[in-house]
Amino acid sequence: MPFNIRELENENDWNFFTDLDFLSFITTIQDVDQFSEKELRQKYKEFEESDSLNPRDSNHRIFILWENNTTRAGLIWLCNRDPFWRFNDQHVWVYNLHIIPQFRKQGLARKLMIKAEDWCLEQGLDTLALHAIEDNLPVRKLYESLDYKLVETHNESCFYEKKL
Repeated sequence: MPFNIRELENENDWNFFTDLDFLSFITTIQDVDQFSEKELRQKYKEFEESDSLNPRDSNHRIFILWENNTTRAGLIWLCNRDPFWRFNDQHVWVYNLHIIPQFRKQGLARKLMIKAEDWCLEQGLDTLALHAIEDNLPVRKLYESLDYKLVETHNESCFYEKKL
């Protein structure tokens, strides 16, 4: 099946982004099964309100992966970011990479990561960085297969970087 990638462009795309961002958020909650949907939505709302990130800012890009130009299959959220913590240079940060479960294991996350690398170079930058939960072995394996280097660990977090 043909897949294509385009930038987020309308309110339906924003709703898709919010839905997948919530699903990604709950993967970070320990003992997630102990919480109701309502409690998880409240935690997400509190997190969003406490977070200064605004994906609508001009330094952010969200790319949507489409199947046959009719069905959204996943997304990647990027930001041209100032140096912070151990990342000493301006770089592109991957805030979220999410493929809907029915579309997984088809190389689509890899396709979105390659799009991220292209966008990084278009921004005039040569470094892409990201974070993964330590026990998310499939995504860590993906990043490592794309030559991302593990540069730091902290608690359950693994931080990766790639020089393009």
